[in-house]
Amino acid sequence: MNPFANYGRIVHGDRFIGRETIVNNIENRIIHLDNPGNLVIIGMHRIGKSSLARKAIIEQKDNLTMKGVLPIWMGVASYDLPSDFFHALVKRCVREMTRLDWLSDTVQDLADYALATEDSWNEIKDFFTEVKEIGYQMLLIFDEFDHARHLFKGNTAFQRLRELADYPDYGFSLVLTSRRNIRDIERLAGSTSPFHNIFQVQRLGMFNDDDLDIYFSRFSDIGLPISDEDKKRVLFYCGAHPYLLEMLGWEIVERSRQNHEQEIDVDKAADNILQSIFDHYDDMIRLLQEEETLNKLIQILFGPVIDVKPTDVTELTNYGLIKQNDNGTYSAYSEHFHDYLKLHERSTEFSEEIWPIWKRTEKALREVITITMSGVYGDDWITELEKGRSNLKKIFDVCREAQQKEEKTFSDRASKNLVDFTYPADLFTIIFTKDLWKDYFLPIFGHNPNYWEQRKQLLSKCRNPLAHNRGETLKPHEFKTIEAYCEEILTVLSDYSE
Repeated sequence: MNPFANYGRIVHGDRFIGRETIVNNIENRIIHLDNPGNLVIIGMHRIGKSSLARKAIIEQKDNLTMKGVLPIWMGVASYDLPSDFFHALVKRCVREMTRLDWLSDTVQDLADYALATEDSWNEIKDFFTEVKEIGYQMLLIFDEFDHARHLFKGNTAFQRLRELADYPDYGFSLVLTSRRNIRDIERLAGSTSPFHNIFQVQRLGMFNDDDLDIYFSRFSDIGLPISDEDKKRVLFYCGAHPYLLEMLGWEIVERSRQNHEQEIDVDKAADNILQSIFDHYDDMIRLLQEEETLNKLIQILFGPVIDVKPTDVTELTNYGLIKQNDNGTYSAYSEHFHDYLKLHERSTEFSEEIWPIWKRTEKALREVITITMSGVYGDDWITELEKGRSNLKKIFDVCREAQQKEEKTFSDRASKNLVDFTYPADLFTIIFTKDLWKDYFLPIFGHNPNYWEQRKQLLSKCRNPLAHNRGETLKPHEFKTIEAYCEEILTVLSDYSE
C-alpha cells in the first residue's frame, strides 16, 4: 500500500509523522491535567493543524473520558449564525454524553431549555454549570477558528466563549486551530474582548529533521530505496512542508509501482503534479494577501524593504514560511516556492503592492535600455553589447543562469526577456558604459555619470533584500530621497514609463 495514500486529508493513526515536541506540549496542557487548559494551535495553510489536534487529543479520547473529560470536535466554518453555533455546541455535548451514558435528566432538561429559544445564553450557561456539577467537563476543539471573524461580530460571542472557558463555574475547555493569531481574528470581527489572553499558544511550523527522517523512511519501509540526491530534490520542491511532501511522496511511489521501477525519479514525479503544487502556492499567496502578509514576505525575500518590522520577520519565521541563510538574508521554505515568488514578484499584481513608484522606475530603466539598444543593434542587441565588454557579459551570464533555472522549473511561465533578470546596479552599469553613454544615453538622461552615480548607489541599495546582519536598511529620510530620484528618472524617461 502507498504510505502516502489519502494525502490532503486529516492524518491520523500510523500515518501521522513526528511532531513529538508539540504533541508532548499539548498533552501536558490538555491530557495530563485533571482540568484541561485552553490552547490554540496556530499555523499556515495545510501545515497539519487539524491532524495535530486529532493526534494529540481525539486519539486520547479513552484516557480523557476515564477522567470525566469529553473531547468534542466542531468545525467553525460550518456555521453562519452565532445562535446556530451555540445551539450546535449544546446538541453535540448532549449527543456525546448520551453515548457515554453521562446524561442526567436535569442536564437534558437544561439542554431543552437552551435550544428552545434563539438567544438562550443564560440557559446555555446553566447547562454547562450542571455538567460541571455532575462531575464532567467538555473539551471543545474548534477547528478552522479563522471563520470566527465572519461568524462573530463585535464583543458578545467572544466574551461568551471567554466566560465559558475561563470561569471555574462551567465544565468547559477550549482548543482552537487557526491560521491567524486570535487577537487578529477578534480585531477583524470588530471585537476588543480579551478572549485571546486565556490561551496557551502552540505554533506549528514545518517538519524538523527528525520528522523528515521518519518521512523518508516511509519509502525504504516499502522497499523503495531513496538516495541522498533524491532527498535533496524532494526538499527542493517541498522544503519541509508536510502537505507537499505527502503529495510528492504519493506520486513517487505510484510512478515506481506503475513502471515497475526500483529507482526514484523525483523530477518526473514532481512534473506530474506540478499544477497541483502551483495551485497550492496560489492558495497560499491568496491567503497571505488576505492576511496582509504577502507584502512583507516579498520585501524580506527580494526587497525593497519599506516597512518590515522585526516582529514581521519573527512571525514569518515562526510560521515556517522563511528561513535565515548563512549570509544573513532570508529565503522561502523551499527553493521551488522561493523561485515561484520571484517569478510573480515581477508581475504588476505583486509590484504595485509594495512601492509603485520604484517599480515603475525599474521598469522604465529596462525599457529605455531595451528600446535604445535594439534600435542600434537589432534584436540580438545583448550579444552585440557583450562583444569586447567583459563587465556586461558577466552581467548577462548571471541573468542567463537565472533565466535558465526559471525556464527549467516553470517552463512557459518563465520570462523570455533576459533584461527582466537584471538588478538596478546592472541597469546603471549598462547605461554608463563609456561608449554607450556618450552616443546613446547621454542625449536621453542629460547631466554626467557622476550626477547619476549618487542616484545609482541609493537605488541599488533600495533593491536589496532584508539581511539581519547588514546595516543597510533604508533610513526614513532615504525613502523621500529615493522617491524624488524616481520622480526625476520617470520624468526624464516619460516615453518609457507608461
